[in-house]
Amino acid sequence: MRAGTSQARATAPVARSVFWVMISLVAWEVFQALRAKAGIPGGSWAVEPVDLVFLVLLPAFSVFAFTRLFLLVSQTARGTLNVYSAISSPLAWIFWLGLAIGMMGHGVHLAAHLIGRSLPDIFSQGEFAAKISFLDTQAGYLLLGFGFFLASLALLLLGQGTGQRISGPERLLFMLGSFATYGVVIVYLGVGGGQVIAAIGASAALSAVSLWSLPPSEITSDPIGAFIVPGSFAAGLTLIVWTVIVGGQPNWP
Repeated sequence: MRAGTSQARATAPVARSVFWVMISLVAWEVFQALRAKAGIPGGSWAVEPVDLVFLVLLPAFSVFAFTRLFLLVSQTARGTLNVYSAISSPLAWIFWLGLAIGMMGHGVHLAAHLIGRSLPDIFSQGEFAAKISFLDTQAGYLLLGFGFFLASLALLLLGQGTGQRISGPERLLFMLGSFATYGVVIVYLGVGGGQVIAAIGASAALSAVSLWSLPPSEITSDPIGAFIVPGSFAAGLTLIVWTVIVGGQPNWP
């Protein structure tokens, strides 16, 4: 179990890297929300070229930010960055596998969503449309969420407790960012993707791993803990309450 004093040996700007992960995820979410009801362009394109660029670049920006953070905490936790810690250790395998699965899920969701929007009305209720909907809102979201979970789990196990402590406005910013990213994403994947049980399980697992690594009083003083845990815990609690109150599978507003 890592002691809270392990942050004393941190020399790399972990908090800054966590901040860029937060910015990348918020930008991705905002764009998705703004363009959710965008019209279908004419011609052979299923999406506007500008939208397609952002739908590729924003996830790529998030992957780059996650990768930068992982390499940084690998170097900070071990005192050096070598090939084993970067690509061959068990946690590295979990992290890279998570990114690969997550991006594959995003691709499945994006392709199925665009195809589904472009289907003529005559096919919108048929068997083919049902399969497209499955790839869009179930398979795609499940893969994206599972990859997101694995990458976050690796970061918690490796990086929590390695960064310098945060406090004051910076601590509040990271916690708000956690609610805006992990909180929103887990609730949306659970409700919009129909994966309530899996989302609750992921929330519980991330919270438990964090508590195993650091005592509760220090979690929100750690950059990685403050960014991942508050939103994950709140999302799991929200899904439990929402499911109990509404009953059955809740619907996204």
